[in-house]
Amino acid sequence: LCHEDGRPQGQGRILMTAVHISRCCLISRIFWRFCAFKITNRNAKMAEDKKKVLAVFDFDHTIINDNSDTWVVKLAPGGQAPDWLRQTYRNGYWTEYMENVFRYLHDNRIMPEDMLNFMGTIPYTDKMQDVLKFIGKHGTKFECIVISDSNTVFIETILKAGGVDHAVNNIFTNPAHFDKSNCLHVKPYHKHACKSCPVNMCKKTILLEYIGTKAQDGVVYDKVVYVGDGGNDLCPSKELSATDVVMPRKGYRLIKKIEKLAKDSLRAKVVPWESGREVLAVLKEC
Repeated sequence: LCHEDGRPQGQGRILMTAVHISRCCLISRIFWRFCAFKITNRNAKMAEDKKKVLAVFDFDHTIINDNSDTWVVKLAPGGQAPDWLRQTYRNGYWTEYMENVFRYLHDNRIMPEDMLNFMGTIPYTDKMQDVLKFIGKHGTKFECIVISDSNTVFIETILKAGGVDHAVNNIFTNPAHFDKSNCLHVKPYHKHACKSCPVNMCKKTILLEYIGTKAQDGVVYDKVVYVGDGGNDLCPSKELSATDVVMPRKGYRLIKKIEKLAKDSLRAKVVPWESGREVLAVLKEC
């Protein structure tokens, strides 16, 4: 089958070529199977990375153990708002009232640094900083948002002062800013058609829009854990599914409203809480 110099001839050359082709085909099949395996694993990992738990928090009396709006009034002369100022409040128009409060504080020469430093002293709810630090440490699994009727200046200042601002992915609250004269102004977050919520904010609308927007980006939440205390936290709680958890704070309005509901009014599991310990326990089980 070979020439005298060792070169293959005739059928020998054909046989060697066939063997070479066979080997190449085998190597090619192995290579592409390896690539397909890697791609499948990568896609599975990407899909797993996009499955997250959405932790939703109210702010006043939830993350912090007080009301940020009433806390700032302590800077007023005498440590409280005068009667004429309190009488400017209209039911359902709290943001409008706070705009009046900020003008009053400005008229009494309360400067931005005074206000921000004072807001940084507001106490956190017991163990709630630990909850946020846990979320921040496990950012690949959790996404954290705050939906609050406070304002951007207060929430951002307090979270930063508490060293937990990194744990919060998004804040939905009334926009606020200091003008050139150093007066703080606040505006309603949005307009909505919900009959159950204050005129400036429907937390259900915010939550559903956020989940919908994230879904368009391919992010689907396996579970939503909603932590709150107030009456305006009931509206979004009613939209949660059977796989979700709503955590009302014991002794506050949300849990009292939930207790008055018919049994089938809420699909989500209800887990009451007193401190961040209970919240942390739920998140660790997710």
